[in-house]
Amino acid sequence: MNKNRVESFSDGVFAFAITLLVLGVPIPDLAIVDDQYLRIALMKALHELVPYITSFATIGIIWLNHHALFHAAERVDHLTVTLNLLLLLVVLFIPSPTAVLGRYGALPSSAFLYGCVLTALGATFTLLSLCIQKRGLRRNENFHQSRWERLRNLVGTVTYHAATALSLRHPRGA
Repeated sequence: MNKNRVESFSDGVFAFAITLLVLGVPIPDLAIVDDQYLRIALMKALHELVPYITSFATIGIIWLNHHALFHAAERVDHLTVTLNLLLLLVVLFIPSPTAVLGRYGALPSSAFLYGCVLTALGATFTLLSLCIQKRGLRRNENFHQSRWERLRNLVGTVTYHAATALSLRHPRGA
């Protein structure tokens, strides 16, 4: 399969995920349509925006890392494409737990669901990165750079796991 097709398809999926995320931003419901009530409702809803901003940043960071990963790849194989699709599946799912977290705040179950999805995101990106590195699909392999990337991915994945476990007892801290 052509590497450029994989990158283009992936860019489209990332853009779609961010669009879904933005469409999920809650709009206040007003009993009385009045500017003062709207202002108050908007101020009360500010805390609901935190998960959306966090998710936007997360999707953006993964997109940047994905771009760098595929820029360094010379080619892709069937396993790479399959793992990439798995990553994109998780990326597309991010708006759902974001909406749950936005609506229900830091309840343990909503924070846990959000953490599980981000944990899956970290794990699938790490698998994809390792696949490209271990199968020799990268050009100009730099041992120190590869080692640093593996460590960075591993730290992210472990951090997601730890925050997800913490969310059951301390959802705001997670």
